[in-house]
Amino acid sequence: MQEHFIYALTAFTVEKRAAGWYFAQSAKRHRSDDWRGPYRSEASIARQLRREIAERYQHQLDGSKPARLKASGS
Repeated sequence: MQEHFIYALTAFTVEKRAAGWYFAQSAKRHRSDDWRGPYRSEASIARQLRREIAERYQHQLDGSKPARLKASGS
């Protein structure tokens, strides 16, 4: 049997501020508490999203629900 996994990542809005890079789901970008950051670079945001995908994959294999994406200024 061939494995097949799909991970739907919603559209994100990314903003550069004086303190660093922030991102939020585009549909929620008007609420200040939904922004995550600061991140040092756009590459840091990409790493965070990559971690979320890896976590979702592992949870799918384990049969449990993934945790909510956490902000970490890495």
